[in-house]
Amino acid sequence: MSNWEGVTEFVAVAESTSFTTAARKLSTSVAQVSRRVAQLEQRLAVKLLHRTTRKVTLTEAGQL
Repeated sequence: MSNWEGVTEFVAVAESTSFTTAARKLSTSVAQVSRRVAQLEQRLAVKLLHRTTRKVTLTEAGQL
């Protein structure tokens, strides 16, 4: 697994503030985007996004 794996997905979600929009932009599934971002957060041992049922926002670490 590359250290950069999940970064593209994270950036797409951060820019669009939506997993669905990011998945469309990347021509992949929402589940795949979510999985990659979760794996990135796990590898970095930091939460990058606040997720609710209605909205996605960046955490302080995600902004940095």
